[in-house]
Amino acid sequence: MLSPQPPVALRILLGLCLAAVAPAYAEEPIWTSPLSSSRPACVSAIHVYVRPVGENAVEYLRADAIQDGCVSQTPPGSSAPDLDLTRDARPVDRDLQRGAWAWHSGSWRQDPEAFVLSAMAQGIDHVFISIPIVEGRVDASPALERLISIAHASGIGVSAVEGDPEMVTAAGLQYARGRALAIRQYNLDHPATPLDGLQYDIEPYLLPDYALAPEDMLERWAQSVIALSETYGADVDIVIPFWLPLVPGGPEALSSVRERAARLTVMAYRTAPASILSAAQPSLIWGEAHELPVVIALETGPLEDEHLQVYRPAPQGQLQISQSGSVQEVHLRAETVAGTVDEPAFRYSHTVTAPASRVSFRGDLPALFLTLDEVEPMLNGYDSYDGAAIHGLFQQADPALIRNEP
Repeated sequence: MLSPQPPVALRILLGLCLAAVAPAYAEEPIWTSPLSSSRPACVSAIHVYVRPVGENAVEYLRADAIQDGCVSQTPPGSSAPDLDLTRDARPVDRDLQRGAWAWHSGSWRQDPEAFVLSAMAQGIDHVFISIPIVEGRVDASPALERLISIAHASGIGVSAVEGDPEMVTAAGLQYARGRALAIRQYNLDHPATPLDGLQYDIEPYLLPDYALAPEDMLERWAQSVIALSETYGADVDIVIPFWLPLVPGGPEALSSVRERAARLTVMAYRTAPASILSAAQPSLIWGEAHELPVVIALETGPLEDEHLQVYRPAPQGQLQISQSGSVQEVHLRAETVAGTVDEPAFRYSHTVTAPASRVSFRGDLPALFLTLDEVEPMLNGYDSYDGAAIHGLFQQADPALIRNEP
């Protein structure tokens, strides 16, 4: 765990690393980051994520605003979910999807039989695979045909998965539409062994520009999903972060893509049953209201712990929100500054480590499946719940591993 020191001490410890990029004037900030916060007065804390770069030094990465300092008021006609709705747990007495991703095509191209065997050993009935495309056509079609044939004979569905934040840009969307056309053409050319669907995991919030105009970026995300679905010629599966129904512009973006969506897959990457349910609930409620099936995804891949500095509102502090045109920024300074109504200040509180174990099962498949068994009746209380998907499984799965056994 990082030492809970104020950032001025951390700046000194950085020594020559910071000296190389030191501001020309003392009043200039040490570090500036875009901040997604439409109402600074409602910010109860700012989390600054850092990466250790030495025994006592850090590199500043990004800043997030925690906006729970005002009473929530839902605008008339808003499509945001009513989070007061709860559901009683129901026994799982219906068929639910058990999905998993394989982002590296080599995992299924080299040995389709072993790939299907691995999926079956984990109780997987739908795989989402990366498709190699060369010069506008699906590469290794014979291997894909064989995979689909073996999988279908074993009761396993096979869908293509595509994902790149750049798909919200003009150039990225054009490239993605070319790939969608190739996948569509594969299905037309192979009517006996077609793919069962196409899924998009675009994640535009990973782009640096997202924090500058998040609502605009979410609108572009929706437009890209619609365009790709039209190019593919069918509704598509859509992967979203668990917080999308809760942020400004999120419900509107979801409503825009509703008519082109086959289902939502929600990255509720948590490991405690209560946390999984809490993360999943907004999307499950949204799915009920819009009659769309929702799959809840869990993570079992390798992740690193995250470190974050917590800043709280104060009359004076080292962190300050400012407005630069239409963009909100947060500035970290060497000395404390006085806050104002328009540019509030935040004082350093403490540094915490967010362990990766709260987000990922990190290869502990028995623990993952036991947790899913525990939480699934609660998820099944929502009519929209359509099953679970597991990220990182094929990096961890062993065909000899028996479900729920250590």
